[in-house]
Amino acid sequence: MNQTATPVTGGTTIDNKTFDELVKAAEEIKNKYVKPRLLWYQTHSRGPRLWFRWAGGTTIILSATLPAMALAPFKGKDLALAAMSVVIAILTGFSSFFRWERTWHGNTNAEMAIEQLCAKWELEVKNAALILPSEERTAHVYKATSDLLFNVTGATSSETEGFFSNLAFPLADKGQKSNKTD
Repeated sequence: MNQTATPVTGGTTIDNKTFDELVKAAEEIKNKYVKPRLLWYQTHSRGPRLWFRWAGGTTIILSATLPAMALAPFKGKDLALAAMSVVIAILTGFSSFFRWERTWHGNTNAEMAIEQLCAKWELEVKNAALILPSEERTAHVYKATSDLLFNVTGATSSETEGFFSNLAFPLADKGQKSNKTD
Protein backbone atom coordinates (compact mmCIF):
# COMPACT_ATOMS: atom_id res chain seq x y z
CA MET A 1 0.00 0.00 0.00
CA ASN A 2 2.79 2.45 -0.75
CA GLN A 3 1.99 5.77 -2.29
CA THR A 4 4.40 7.57 -4.59
CA ALA A 5 5.75 10.68 -2.91
CA THR A 6 7.33 13.75 -4.43
CA PRO A 7 10.38 15.14 -2.65
CA VAL A 8 9.87 18.64 -1.28
CA THR A 9 13.40 19.87 -1.97
CA GLY A 10 13.95 18.44 -5.42
CA GLY A 11 16.98 16.42 -4.29
CA THR A 12 19.13 19.36 -3.17
CA THR A 13 21.66 19.01 -0.38
CA ILE A 14 20.52 20.26 3.03
CA ASP A 15 22.47 20.89 6.21
CA ASN A 16 21.93 19.02 9.47
CA LYS A 17 19.95 21.84 11.08
CA THR A 18 17.50 21.97 8.18
CA PHE A 19 17.24 18.18 8.18
CA ASP A 20 16.51 18.18 11.92
CA GLU A 21 13.76 20.77 11.33
CA LEU A 22 12.34 18.56 8.57
CA VAL A 23 12.31 15.53 10.89
CA LYS A 24 10.68 17.63 13.63
CA ALA A 25 7.98 18.77 11.18
CA ALA A 26 7.40 15.18 10.06
CA GLU A 27 7.17 14.10 13.71
CA GLU A 28 4.57 16.83 14.34
CA ILE A 29 2.51 15.56 11.39
CA LYS A 30 2.79 12.02 12.72
CA ASN A 31 1.72 13.18 16.19
CA LYS A 32 -1.21 15.13 14.79
CA TYR A 33 -2.63 12.52 12.42
CA VAL A 34 -1.34 9.11 13.52
CA LYS A 35 -0.94 9.26 17.29
CA PRO A 36 -4.65 10.03 17.99
CA ARG A 37 -5.70 7.02 15.91
CA LEU A 38 -3.24 4.78 17.71
CA LEU A 39 -4.41 6.06 21.10
CA TRP A 40 -8.04 5.45 20.10
CA TYR A 41 -7.34 1.79 19.30
CA GLN A 42 -5.25 1.39 22.46
CA THR A 43 -8.11 2.67 24.61
CA HIS A 44 -10.92 0.91 22.73
CA SER A 45 -9.60 -2.67 22.63
CA ARG A 46 -9.88 -3.51 26.31
CA GLY A 47 -13.64 -2.93 26.71
CA PRO A 48 -14.77 -5.29 23.93
CA ARG A 49 -12.27 -7.91 25.17
CA LEU A 50 -13.63 -7.72 28.72
CA TRP A 51 -17.27 -7.79 27.57
CA PHE A 52 -16.58 -10.75 25.30
CA ARG A 53 -14.83 -12.70 28.05
CA TRP A 54 -17.33 -11.80 30.77
CA ALA A 55 -20.47 -12.46 28.71
CA GLY A 56 -19.07 -15.70 27.29
CA GLY A 57 -17.89 -16.99 30.64
CA THR A 58 -21.11 -16.06 32.39
CA THR A 59 -23.19 -17.69 29.65
CA ILE A 60 -21.14 -20.89 29.91
CA ILE A 61 -21.42 -21.05 33.69
CA LEU A 62 -25.16 -20.33 33.74
CA SER A 63 -25.83 -22.78 30.90
CA ALA A 64 -23.88 -25.54 32.64
CA THR A 65 -25.57 -24.84 35.97
CA LEU A 66 -29.11 -24.71 34.58
CA PRO A 67 -29.68 -28.52 34.28
CA ALA A 68 -28.37 -29.14 37.81
CA MET A 69 -30.60 -26.39 39.19
CA ALA A 70 -33.59 -27.93 37.39
CA LEU A 71 -33.04 -31.22 39.25
CA ALA A 72 -32.33 -29.72 42.66
CA PRO A 73 -35.28 -29.25 45.01
CA PHE A 74 -35.34 -25.78 46.60
CA LYS A 75 -37.73 -22.95 47.30
CA GLY A 76 -38.00 -20.42 44.46
CA LYS A 77 -36.63 -22.87 41.91
CA ASP A 78 -39.01 -21.75 39.16
CA LEU A 79 -38.04 -18.11 39.59
CA ALA A 80 -34.31 -18.95 39.70
CA LEU A 81 -34.53 -21.07 36.54
CA ALA A 82 -36.52 -18.38 34.73
CA ALA A 83 -34.04 -15.67 35.79
CA MET A 84 -31.06 -17.74 34.68
CA SER A 85 -32.72 -18.46 31.34
CA VAL A 86 -33.45 -14.78 30.80
CA VAL A 87 -29.86 -13.80 31.64
CA ILE A 88 -28.53 -16.46 29.25
CA ALA A 89 -30.83 -15.19 26.48
CA ILE A 90 -29.86 -11.55 27.10
CA LEU A 91 -26.11 -12.27 27.15
CA THR A 92 -26.38 -14.42 24.02
CA GLY A 93 -28.37 -11.72 22.24
CA PHE A 94 -25.99 -8.94 23.27
CA SER A 95 -22.99 -11.02 22.23
CA SER A 96 -24.57 -11.75 18.88
CA PHE A 97 -25.60 -8.15 18.31
CA PHE A 98 -22.50 -6.32 19.54
CA ARG A 99 -20.02 -8.93 18.32
CA TRP A 100 -17.47 -7.98 20.96
CA GLU A 101 -15.01 -10.61 19.73
CA ARG A 102 -15.00 -9.02 16.26
CA THR A 103 -14.56 -5.52 17.67
CA TRP A 104 -11.76 -6.69 19.96
CA HIS A 105 -10.07 -8.49 17.06
CA GLY A 106 -10.42 -5.57 14.63
CA ASN A 107 -9.25 -2.94 17.13
CA THR A 108 -6.26 -5.03 18.19
CA ASN A 109 -5.24 -5.71 14.58
CA ALA A 110 -5.49 -2.02 13.67
CA GLU A 111 -3.52 -1.04 16.78
CA MET A 112 -0.73 -3.50 15.95
CA ALA A 113 -0.68 -2.39 12.30
CA ILE A 114 -0.35 1.28 13.28
CA GLU A 115 2.38 0.47 15.81
CA GLN A 116 4.28 -1.45 13.13
CA LEU A 117 3.85 1.40 10.63
CA CYS A 118 5.15 3.91 13.20
CA ALA A 119 8.16 1.69 13.89
CA LYS A 120 8.86 1.44 10.17
CA TRP A 121 8.58 5.24 9.85
CA GLU A 122 11.10 5.70 12.69
CA LEU A 123 13.44 3.20 11.02
CA GLU A 124 13.19 5.08 7.71
CA VAL A 125 13.87 8.43 9.39
CA LYS A 126 16.94 6.96 11.13
CA ASN A 127 18.01 5.49 7.81
CA ALA A 128 17.78 8.92 6.23
CA ALA A 129 19.71 10.54 9.07
CA LEU A 130 22.48 7.99 9.42
CA ILE A 131 22.94 6.18 6.12
CA LEU A 132 21.64 8.11 3.14
CA PRO A 133 23.60 10.80 1.34
CA SER A 134 22.53 14.33 2.21
CA GLU A 135 20.83 14.93 -1.14
CA GLU A 136 18.50 11.93 -0.64
CA ARG A 137 17.54 12.49 3.01
CA THR A 138 14.73 15.01 2.48
CA ALA A 139 12.97 12.95 -0.17
CA HIS A 140 13.32 9.83 1.97
CA VAL A 141 11.77 11.44 5.07
CA TYR A 142 8.99 12.94 2.95
CA LYS A 143 8.23 9.58 1.34
CA ALA A 144 8.35 7.74 4.69
CA THR A 145 5.92 10.25 6.22
CA SER A 146 3.63 10.17 3.21
CA ASP A 147 3.62 6.36 3.26
CA LEU A 148 2.90 6.36 6.99
CA LEU A 149 -0.15 8.59 6.58
CA PHE A 150 -1.43 6.62 3.60
CA ASN A 151 -0.93 3.22 5.22
CA VAL A 152 -2.48 4.25 8.56
CA THR A 153 -5.53 5.48 6.69
CA GLY A 154 -5.66 2.12 4.93
CA ALA A 155 -5.39 0.19 8.20
CA THR A 156 -8.12 2.19 9.92
CA SER A 157 -10.37 2.13 6.85
CA SER A 158 -9.97 -1.63 6.61
CA GLU A 159 -10.88 -2.10 10.27
CA THR A 160 -13.88 0.23 9.98
CA GLU A 161 -15.09 -1.47 6.80
CA GLY A 162 -14.78 -4.88 8.47
CA PHE A 163 -16.77 -3.65 11.46
CA PHE A 164 -19.66 -2.25 9.43
CA SER A 165 -19.76 -5.11 6.94
CA ASN A 166 -20.53 -7.54 9.77
CA LEU A 167 -23.30 -5.54 11.42
CA ALA A 168 -26.67 -7.21 11.33
CA PHE A 169 -29.83 -6.70 13.30
CA PRO A 170 -30.81 -9.94 15.04
CA LEU A 171 -34.05 -11.38 13.69
CA ALA A 172 -36.28 -13.83 15.47
CA ASP A 173 -36.78 -15.79 12.24
CA LYS A 174 -34.29 -15.37 9.40
CA GLY A 175 -36.84 -16.80 6.96
CA GLN A 176 -39.31 -14.09 7.95
CA LYS A 177 -40.54 -12.04 5.02
CA SER A 178 -40.66 -8.30 4.93
CA ASN A 179 -43.99 -6.59 5.65
CA LYS A 180 -43.61 -4.45 2.54
CA THR A 181 -46.23 -4.79 -0.13
CA ASP A 182 -45.40 -4.41 -3.78
